[in-house]
Amino acid sequence: MSYISWEYYSSLYSEVPEDDFERILAKASAKLDVYTHMRGKSFEASFDADTATDFQKQVHSQIQNTVCELMNALYIQETSGMGTGVASVSNDGYSESYKITTAAEREAQLLVTVRSGLSGTGLAGAL
Repeated sequence: MSYISWEYYSSLYSEVPEDDFERILAKASAKLDVYTHMRGKSFEASFDADTATDFQKQVHSQIQNTVCELMNALYIQETSGMGTGVASVSNDGYSESYKITTAAEREAQLLVTVRSGLSGTGLAGAL
């Protein structure tokens, strides 16, 4: 079971190219499963759009959008070379300063994405 499809993602976002979609989706899904202690996956497994309440439909939508946001964050982390990222650049006289981003800082960014994306659902309450 996949949280989202390429069609859903590409209708709202454009950060992750289609060639990388499945790989990044797998990573984002795994992160969501870890951060929600599998509650997101359990909710989605029992979700039935035909009989769902308005609240359940909202939770479903929040899960899908959070996965998309996680995908974007993971893709940006991969492609930007986070770990040796440029913190500031001055064009006049050329100077750069670098900020070393640690693994813990990258994880914290992803956790914030999940907490804000799933706020009010009860799925991220114990994070």
